[in-house]
Amino acid sequence: MEIWMWLLAAGILLVVEMLTVDLLFASLAFSALLAAGANGLGFGVVVQGVVFGVGAAGSLLFLRPIALRHLKKKPANQATNVEALIGATAVALSVVTQTQGLVKLNGETWSARSNDGEIYDGIQVEVVAIEGATAVVKQKG
Repeated sequence: MEIWMWLLAAGILLVVEMLTVDLLFASLAFSALLAAGANGLGFGVVVQGVVFGVGAAGSLLFLRPIALRHLKKKPANQATNVEALIGATAVALSVVTQTQGLVKLNGETWSARSNDGEIYDGIQVEVVAIEGATAVVKQKG
């Protein structure tokens, strides 16, 4: 095969990889680049095919699993969404009682209720729970 064919194949495989993001087509694109290198060194089509096959097998068996492990690694016990708000500091925008109130939490206004009595406007509070769209708070300190 001509070198431009290998390079075109590698480019197409990389575009397909961008749509799938599972590193299968990236491994094949890498192998096509290796075969293009073999072509550039003057090797025949049989050697290019062998280089592509060995490169594909090697990258699929060895490189892809390592890369996938690193890409899918998640930080241990990292809180997300509303769980990340528990323990956060907010400011009471109105009097917060056991039934109603408003707080400013991470730049957003949340409905709130207190779990330890009345909290006055302007007081810093700590979020102890999120129940639906309501922050359950206690006075900080």
